[in-house]
This record gives sequence, structure tokens and C-alpha cells, in this order.
Amino acid sequence: MWSVREALEKFIQSLELTQGQRDEVSRQHTLVRESLRQRLDTKTDFLAGSYSRNTAIRPLHDIDLFVVLGDAVLTSSASSSPGGSLTPDAGLKQVRQALHAEWRQKESPTLQQHSVHIGFSKSGVEFDVVPAFEVPNRNAYLIPERHTGQWILTNPRIHQTLSTEANEAAGKKLKPLLKAVKHWNRNHSSSPLRSFHLEVMSYSAFPSPPGDYLEGLEILFSHLSQKVLGTCPDPARLGPDVDARMKPLQKTSAQQVLASAAREVRLAREESDSNPPSAHGRLKKLFGEFYRDRGP
Repeated sequence: MWSVREALEKFIQSLELTQGQRDEVSRQHTLVRESLRQRLDTKTDFLAGSYSRNTAIRPLHDIDLFVVLGDAVLTSSASSSPGGSLTPDAGLKQVRQALHAEWRQKESPTLQQHSVHIGFSKSGVEFDVVPAFEVPNRNAYLIPERHTGQWILTNPRIHQTLSTEANEAAGKKLKPLLKAVKHWNRNHSSSPLRSFHLEVMSYSAFPSPPGDYLEGLEILFSHLSQKVLGTCPDPARLGPDVDARMKPLQKTSAQQVLASAAREVRLAREESDSNPPSAHGRLKKLFGEFYRDRGP
């Protein structure tokens, strides 16, 4: 039987994408980006989301791809709008048409809130392609929001920088621990928490590095259980709050399950030397079959 700390470290390692998966993602996103460059004459494009921030976990879900169609137009009121009178719905449909023209044998790509979704069954890789316009002199991008019919501000590159800085402050332990929490959240189908919400709240969890992953996991769950009751602004200070659509009752429910997880990890820490089987059981209850107490 592995020690509790050893088993937790091996569990976290098991959430990392394999080199083969990374190679396949690289191959596929290169194809998609090259196709869109030709069909849309884009200004630039880049990977965004959890994959670009190195906080994605197995099994890999959608990969965000930003496609910058051009510069936004500054109006007389100093606000910005996309070129011409392009609506969010039209911008999304423009991307969908380009994707469908390249892969006609596939089902039509799906329009989503901010993106167009396309999946490749052979590789298992799926993308959310986000049309965007760069706002001159503001270090920001406009992206569509279908349910309001508005273009909203964001900058995923700022998110990526803040994620890296928070991970450095935590002695490079934040991202591995966050992956464990994301796996826990994915296993709790009743959880109202989105992956990005968890990630943004985690940025302030570690003013200094935790002693080890077991201590860090307790700190992180406890920190999240307190932060979730408050407001979660866009870390780039550009777009709407990350939790803007989360209701008070959902926050209360999330606080309770996060606090319960923190308590289970605290008890596992206390039992890690005196009663390893019980400690292993607590962590397996949290993380499911991905967590093992011994090798194959």
C-alpha cells in the first residue's frame, strides 16, 4: 500500500494529459487554425481556456480557440464595436460557415453562447472556436454573447498571466492541486460550479507555498468554500463577473459541498500516519476510481 501522500501525488499525476494526447491536440488545432486563417483572413489566433493555462485534466473536454477577425472600431463615445454592424449571432455564424465549408462530411458545427463547437470523433478532440475583435489601445478583445445580443470585453491572455503568477506564488503547487479539485467537481454532477470559476477563486489561495499536496488540498478546499459566497469579478477586470449567473442558493450549496470536502481532507491528513486505510478511503470517496492506494 502506498502512503497517503504518495497516493495523492500519483492521483494528481494521473490527471495530466499524456504526451500522445498533447501531440494529437497540437496536430488537430494546427489544422483548424490553418483552415480558419485561409477562409476568414484572420488577424491572429491563439489557444485560450484551461488548455492554454495548463489546468486541463483528463479526460480532456473542449479546447478554446480564439480567432481574431480584425480590429474593433472605436466610436465617438470611446466605446468599441466590431467592424461594420456585425451582430454576435452573425459573427458566430461566420465562423460556423467556415468550419462547415472545410469539414462538410461532419454535422454542422454548433452555435454556443460565446463560441462555435466542433468535434473530431477519430481523435476525440473538440474545440470551442471564439470569434473576437481586438480593441485598439486597450489590451482587450470583444467576443459575442448570444443570449444578450451584445459583444463583451475579455482578454484570456491576462487570465493566463494571472494563473501563472498564482502558481508561482504557491511554489508551483496550485495548478496540480486545482486539477484535483476540478476532477472532484466533475465527479459531483450536482455541483453548480464552473471550472473557470473554481480556477479564478483559487488564485488567492496561497500567499506562500503549502508544505505538501495533502496540506495544500485542505487549504484550497477551505479557501474555495469561503470565496464562493462572495462575488467573483473577471480577473482581467474587463467582462462581467465570473459568477454573474450563479444564484444565491447555488452559492450556498457550493459552499456546503466545498466545506465538506475540506473537512474530509483534514481528517485524511490527521489519519494519514495513524490510520492510512481510513485516510485512503476518505480520498477515494472524494475522487473516485482515479484515486488508488496501491499500484496495479
